[in-house]
Parts: sequence; C-alpha cells; structure tokens
Amino acid sequence: MDALAAILGPGRAAGEVPTGLGMWNSDKLAPVHPFPASLDDRRHRPYKIAVLVDALAELGVQPADVLAGTGLAAATLHDPATLVSVRQLLAVFDAARRLTPQPELALRAGMRVHITHFGMYGYALLASPTPREAVAFATQYRALASPLVGLGFRVEGEEAVWTLADDVLDLGPDPALRRFVLEMQVGTLLSLHRDVLGAQLAPAGWRAAYPAPAHAAACGEILGCPVVFDAPAHELRFDAAWLDHPLALGNPITAAVVRRTCDELLGELHGAAGTAAQVGALLMRSPGQFPDIETVAAELHTTSRTLRRRLQAEQTSFQQVLDDVRRRLALEYLQNTTMSTDSIAASLGFSDTANFRHAFKRWTGRSPGSYR
Repeated sequence: MDALAAILGPGRAAGEVPTGLGMWNSDKLAPVHPFPASLDDRRHRPYKIAVLVDALAELGVQPADVLAGTGLAAATLHDPATLVSVRQLLAVFDAARRLTPQPELALRAGMRVHITHFGMYGYALLASPTPREAVAFATQYRALASPLVGLGFRVEGEEAVWTLADDVLDLGPDPALRRFVLEMQVGTLLSLHRDVLGAQLAPAGWRAAYPAPAHAAACGEILGCPVVFDAPAHELRFDAAWLDHPLALGNPITAAVVRRTCDELLGELHGAAGTAAQVGALLMRSPGQFPDIETVAAELHTTSRTLRRRLQAEQTSFQQVLDDVRRRLALEYLQNTTMSTDSIAASLGFSDTANFRHAFKRWTGRSPGSYR
C-alpha cells in the first residue's frame, strides 16, 4: 500500500476523499483505522498547503496536480474562511513529496512559513514577554498551529532542545512521507525562531532519526548547522543562551489579552476534537474531586492507555485537560464570585493555596489577586 492509500484508507481510490471514518470497535470504543476520528474534521487553516502549492508552482508543478483528489481548489487557499482537515493536509504533503523536482523542498517550504501565518497564535508568540514564556505558550497552545507531529522542549546543559515525534498521527508506512512532514516542521520551527529572535539565529544542530537522504548536504546548507542522521531521536538544537534574549515586541499586557482569545480558540478546537471535550465534560462534573485517568477511561468504556493515545492524537494530554478545566473554573470563581483565594484553591483540589497561586501564575502570568 502506498502512502496516499494509507492516508485515504483501505479500499479507497486516490481520487476519493471520505467524509468520515465511521469505523469503531464497539466493545472497546477504539478506532479500527490507525488515524483518530478527528482526521476528517475541517478545522485547520490551509496555510501549510498554500505554502507548498506556491513553492511547487515556482518549480513548474501545477496547483491542480498537487491538490488532485483533496476536494480543494487553489483559489480558496488564501480565503480566510477556508478550513481543511488533517487528511487533506497529509494528502497534499504526500503529493508534494512525489511531484517535487527538488528533494529538499520540505525544508525550503518550511522556511517560508512565518509567524504571521498563525493568526492569534503567532501574535501571542510575538507578544510574549520573554523567550521562556514564548516556549511555554507555544507548547501549551500548539493545537492552534495545525500540528502533524509531536513537539517537546527541554534544556540540556548549554543547549535548548526541541524534540519532534512522528508517532502522534500515523503518517503511513512510507518513510519518505514521514521524512517530508518532519523536514517541513524543522524548517518551520527555525523560521519561527528567526521571526521572534532575529534573522541571524542559527541552530546548533539537527539530529534526524532516519538514514541520510540524497539531499543530506542540502539539509545542512539550508539550516546552517551540522546535521546528523540515524540519530536516536529527531532533535533541533539551539544555544540555550537565546532563552535569555530580550524580545523586541514582548508586551505582557498584550500577551495576556491575546492569550484569552487563544483560550477561546483552543476551547472551540477541543470541543470539535471529541476526546478532549468528553474528558473535560467528565472532569467538570465534580470540581474539587476530579477523577483520575483510570476512572475517566472507564466512564468512556476504554483503557487509560488508549485514552492517553487518543488525547495525544489531539495534541493534548489528561493533565493538560485537567489544567484547562481548573484554569477555567478559577477564572470563573475570581470573576463572578466573592470566594476567597483559599476557598478557590480548596474547591479546585489543590493541597494548599501556595500551589494554586503558583499554578494560576503559570496559567495567566498573574496572581489571583491581581487578576481579580
């Protein structure tokens, strides 16, 4: 089975785009198909598709050929009302990697993605007061960026390390498609760093957990750093000193205002996604006595392991959903009740008020008293 057949599903022709999976094991409530049920939900902006279509057009590839079988037209890609599904995104990625005469296209196309493509999410990154806060925001709200791979961050000695995981969505059996998706993400990640921190920023290195491709030399030239293949994990590394770099456009007030808008967008996104919304609704039933993941999984007639995987496929986790529920309740209590901070902390299940204050500062950048 080729990569596009894997994306479209078994038994479907390449020109067909299904409207929904509709394939569930009723005994365990787990998808039979390796993709999550939300794969066909049209809730992503088509900027990644538009970037690929424009880049390929410059190389002589017709937009209609790139979009064949997706139900999309080139004329709608720059329409702000257009939304696309993950299935459509992956189908275009697969077509692009097959049609391009330039094997390093994914990296080059990723470098053409800028922070202005991301709407409020990008604006919030620009307004973040510090790089560390920008990193925290980027990871917490990443579902707004139409992600196709997982993304983690850590500081390791003198290096800041972004780790990319290609197992959040099953990208199909073709390693060329997986590599294409990862390389476009790497290019995008570097481009966003330069938008925020300056055009001269260069990575310390890129480590790829796949064999060296034919365009291996071009990878180093485009990224401006050493590249190691057959590494244990996919990692883009930077000098950790950039975490202390002052941000020219950072503004804590603007960041707080834009974050509230992103909260609403994320809530709408999770509401459409399914599993996260179900988990959130169950947690809301008993604020202050929140059930653990095993209890919630039992309520949803599945296992905690399967539930974790379904949430990961929606770019979230049980802890993130719980934090979101606690945060929303805290804002509601502070805005619309006269409850004391101690009472709010207790009602949200915090062991002490200090832990609640610390969590609230992490969520909003402000103290509960300041917010009230």
